[in-house]
Order: sequence, then structure tokens, then C-alpha cells
Amino acid sequence: MAQYIDKYALVAEIENKIEKYTKRGEESDAKRDGYGMYWGGVLSCLNEIRTLCDTLEVKEVDLDKEFDKYCDNLYLIDLENEPYEELFECAKHFFELGLKAQNL
Repeated sequence: MAQYIDKYALVAEIENKIEKYTKRGEESDAKRDGYGMYWGGVLSCLNEIRTLCDTLEVKEVDLDKEFDKYCDNLYLIDLENEPYEELFECAKHFFELGLKAQNL
């Protein structure tokens, strides 16, 4: 199964690294220890990755609407007699919905 990460969390982590390495680059330039160009390269790479993240599409699903649509097919008696089976079917429905959203 594919694994997913939150785009906004990834961008935030990249920006934290950019801030951290910018300071290191400035410190290296002040010390003239020769690492300023190294940190510049690291920053260049991180900025490229951040730019790439801006091109990623984020797909959203109206979970309330989808849950209501799922529940329209349920009968109260189903939930009283076999709640675990219904929960399994509910989880399966939303898993499949996620796969459909991935392929939109």
C-alpha cells in the first residue's frame, strides 16, 4: 500500500531546514571556514525541493458528504445486530474512496 505524507507538514519541515542552514551558512561566512559554499549548495537543493512541492496537487474529499452517502444505505437493525461488520464495511468504503481520490 502506498504511504502518504502531509504536503504542508513536508513544506514546513523543509522551511525549518532552510532557516537552520541559512544560519549555518552565515556563521560559516563570518568564520571564513570554507563551508559557506557547502551550505549554499544545501540551501539551493532545499529550495528546489520546496519549489517541487508547490507543483504537487492536493486532493480533498468532503468527508461529511461521503459519510452521509454511506449511511444512506444502512439500516438501524444492521448496526444493532452486527456493528463490527458494519464498521468493517465503513472502513472498506472509505479506503476505496481514498483510492478513487488518488486516481482522479
